Amino acid sequence: MEFLGTALRWLQLTSGLVLLGSFALLLLAGPGRSPDAARWRAAVFAAAPWLVALLLATAAGLLMLQAASVSGRGEAAFQWSEWARLLERTRYGAVWQVRQATALILLLLLLGRGPLIVRFGERIVYVALLTLALLINAAAVFTGHGAATEPLWLAGAGHAVHLLAAGAWAGGLPALAYGLYLAARGRDPLFRKMFLCVVRRFSVLATVCVALIVASGTLIAYLQFGAPTRWPARTDDIFGGLMTVLERSLAPLLSTSFGLQVLAKMVLLVPVLLVAARVRWVWMPGMDEAAFEPGLAWRGASSLVRVELGVVLLILLFAAGLTGTLPAAHAQMVWPLPFRLSFAATWDQPGVATTVVGASLLALGGLALLMYTLVSGARVGAASGGRWIRLGAAVLAIVAGLAIDLSALSVVAYPDTYRRTDVSYNAVSVTRGAALFSQHCMACHGELGKGDGPQAARLPTKPADLTAPHTALHTAGDIFWWLTHGKPQTAMPGFAQEMRDEERWDMVNFLRAFSAGFQARILTPQVVPGRPWLGPPDFDFLTRSGLAAALKEYRERKSVLLVFYSQPFSAQRLAELARLYPRLQSSGTEVIAIALPGAPSSPSVPFSVVTDGAQEAATAYLLFRRTLRDPGKTVLGEPPSHMEFLIDRFGYVRARWLPQDEEGTGEGWRDTQFLLDQIERINREPKILPPPDDHVH
Repeated sequence: MEFLGTALRWLQLTSGLVLLGSFALLLLAGPGRSPDAARWRAAVFAAAPWLVALLLATAAGLLMLQAASVSGRGEAAFQWSEWARLLERTRYGAVWQVRQATALILLLLLLGRGPLIVRFGERIVYVALLTLALLINAAAVFTGHGAATEPLWLAGAGHAVHLLAAGAWAGGLPALAYGLYLAARGRDPLFRKMFLCVVRRFSVLATVCVALIVASGTLIAYLQFGAPTRWPARTDDIFGGLMTVLERSLAPLLSTSFGLQVLAKMVLLVPVLLVAARVRWVWMPGMDEAAFEPGLAWRGASSLVRVELGVVLLILLFAAGLTGTLPAAHAQMVWPLPFRLSFAATWDQPGVATTVVGASLLALGGLALLMYTLVSGARVGAASGGRWIRLGAAVLAIVAGLAIDLSALSVVAYPDTYRRTDVSYNAVSVTRGAALFSQHCMACHGELGKGDGPQAARLPTKPADLTAPHTALHTAGDIFWWLTHGKPQTAMPGFAQEMRDEERWDMVNFLRAFSAGFQARILTPQVVPGRPWLGPPDFDFLTRSGLAAALKEYRERKSVLLVFYSQPFSAQRLAELARLYPRLQSSGTEVIAIALPGAPSSPSVPFSVVTDGAQEAATAYLLFRRTLRDPGKTVLGEPPSHMEFLIDRFGYVRARWLPQDEEGTGEGWRDTQFLLDQIERINREPKILPPPDDHVH
């Protein structure tokens, strides 16, 4: 059934695009009265009604398959009542009717074009035909993946541009190939002169269309791959963040069926571009009648365009397959290679940056030499052994450069490396993960996570130091794989039998928060301008006044001062914040007070005091209590008497105050003006990074 659906979608897509491209090429050709020009136009118009008929027939077949798919019954494909229900009640049916009606109008216009051309002229009729073909193809956007991808306007526009640009270029190749065939026979010099103008105009149009196809295809892939739309949390380096986003954006290419088909299209586009470049730069200059043996140029271009057309038809087959494939954003990724490329995990290692830059220049030089050799290939009687030497050198340089880059940037990977999770990075999950860590892991990794637990001495390899910076460089999927199957070449066992999937993801969230907490030791009461990087765990809460909210709900609206208090140590500070609260509100800052473990949640203050959700929030944020002077003695860290975090309006922790430690200069936030200055500083900042992601990656 799926094979039949792909075949029908391929025929429908191809026929629609060829109609669009053929009419566009007729407009590019303009008037021409030579015998071969008339023969060429006649062939285009002879094929057009059959293409419309194929469009109508495949649409009927796809409607039958859709009826069977929606109802879940194979016999529904042959039941009129199911067809009617689909046509009347679904967007698919509405679009189907519009496309069929437009196709019928196009068919009538084609069959009656003679009198219309006499009355209105060729160009008006060609414009009408092209407009109808554009509408038929554009309507497909409303039933494909573009109609179900967020944001709808961007995805829809991207699909429309992609489809129409493909029609203007790829759809015009059959008519172009036939015209080149007629010109190559050399029986009509006037036709050659006319068609040379067509080829030149088509070359410009094709260049623009291919650029649009690549740009819109990149946008579509990014949206449908489920690639990051937010900046990676725990990234304090702009270059590192960009590379991390790029890595996660490209991972679905190899990890999903949808991505592999996109990759196949990309790979097939390369020979198409090389063929087009050879036609443009080698054969087109020789098509002028004044050139030496112009017939050779026409024959060479004709054969190459036929090759190009064959590869393009294969690309369209993959495009048709994509229409019926679950987008990568909704499919679970399974990484097929034992390694992955990661700038974040390798770039800071000694010599890596220099090696990668040098190897990339070598590969780019080889690519430039390859392109030059191909487009300036041997012409008539210009066979040369030097050309093969250049080709060999170019290929060798490209392969060597890529191999060196792969070696320098690769790290070990697993099938779950890019696995997605539905368990969000929140305080409840982190708290559950902390309990699981104490139960299953502390005996080996130790109370502080340094790999020095009571059982560590009996193991053949020392357990990993979870406080080391490398912990943040592994993906969440890597850690999930180790928790499931054990870590290779170590004594760490898998916990698939002891923990459910959700519990293992809770453990991943805890380990991520734990690692981020060690990076957060650099936080002080003073904001570092323009350097947001620490994304805190979200948490839901209920206040004493009955307000139900979540921390992330304040994003884009207010900065937040999180106050973790104990009694009686915090009594004076809470009273001070109560007096300051009107000024904090006027500065766009909300205060949320949360009791530390063991403290009663009973202060009488004008701002929000969390009741439900306080324990989980306090447990999670204790991971960010460590300082450079006091890294703590346990995994969770000892509860302080008081701590405060300043979170900017985009969701990043920007500063921290521990009054019992008095980090920073002066009295820290006891100087309320100093606190207000820090708030004003972050409120003046533009949106440097998107809000931190709700899931670890």
